Amino acid sequence: MNKDNSSMKMDPQLALRLLADGGVLVIAGVPEGTEFGIDLCAYTIGPDFRGVKMIPPGVHYVWCSSRGPYGDAAPRVGFVHFFHPNEIVVREWDHELEELRPRRIAEPEVERDRIRKNLAQLERVLAPYDYRYVVQWKELTGSVTESCVDRCRPTEGTIRTNIELQSCPDADRPRGGAATGSISRRNAAARLLLDESELLPDLKPLEGTAPRFTIVPLRVPQDALPADVSRHALDCIDAIDKLLEDFETADGLIEELQLAYAFFLVGYSVESLAHWRKLLGLLVHSQTAVTKHKLTYMKYSEVLAHQLPHLPEELMVPGPQNTVYKDVRELLVNLHAGGLSVSAERLSKRLEKKLGWEFEGLLDEDPEDQPVVIELPEA
Repeated sequence: MNKDNSSMKMDPQLALRLLADGGVLVIAGVPEGTEFGIDLCAYTIGPDFRGVKMIPPGVHYVWCSSRGPYGDAAPRVGFVHFFHPNEIVVREWDHELEELRPRRIAEPEVERDRIRKNLAQLERVLAPYDYRYVVQWKELTGSVTESCVDRCRPTEGTIRTNIELQSCPDADRPRGGAATGSISRRNAAARLLLDESELLPDLKPLEGTAPRFTIVPLRVPQDALPADVSRHALDCIDAIDKLLEDFETADGLIEELQLAYAFFLVGYSVESLAHWRKLLGLLVHSQTAVTKHKLTYMKYSEVLAHQLPHLPEELMVPGPQNTVYKDVRELLVNLHAGGLSVSAERLSKRLEKKLGWEFEGLLDEDPEDQPVVIELPEA
């Protein structure tokens, strides 16, 4: 996240074209001193700030964070919107909830038409979209379509750092129903090792407040036979195929991956990070999937190349304790084995340059996979 108060220099002709084609966000009633952001840029609202102009078409994330009397900042609360050329979006400040909400007036279209006609007079109180970071934002969200935004954002529209939870019966928990049958009981230990959500208390999101992401299948199905548990754990092609079936095309998965990461990166959404992490933990553990879905994994490696340099600091240090690093290493091994060595080399070189991650002995046999030799005592 960037907070750059320096002025942006732009060619006048380019500025006029962007002003003519770009979208406009108008905000009303936001108190001075409130932290405001759009995409990768953050600002502090002053007395003459009423929104942003020259917003490029595409998906954008807008958030606010109110300030307390002693300068303490509240968690970020925002929304995602897919802007069309020349579109005008109006939001107002909810003083009770301290967040932006859709404008509550009888004729919103009339107000937008009035803003459009008087846009020249409003320019002085509208900040230009900071195009210094537009390339990075496009790298992170370039595949996201409007249909993906409509499908994944909460039904209430507001995205919070932590979703509101309510207690529920164990059978209604988001991770699935309670284990039933002798086979499920025998596989309980394996599922606990592979899916930490089994350890969570009996809570579920309050209706309409959580992002509506696709459900990630378990690596080991609840009804798996004991003989199949190891097979699913070593190569979860069945779960990946089931995941891809939930999308009209494989590109839908790439879009959701990008959108979930944007929710986390800009809005600090814990739920979105957990979803992104689940997808990573599933997609990296199948050599068969790389061979079967080559184009999808080529795109996925490109997505990760742009996302991983924005990881939190605690996840940037490579090592056996960093589970993201371990999963990426597993992905690189499977990319090589699945015939995508070019994608693997490109991803590893970028991570070495941006994060200092090195993957020595990547293609060497893992000692954990080698047979264990046990010397029997002499008779």
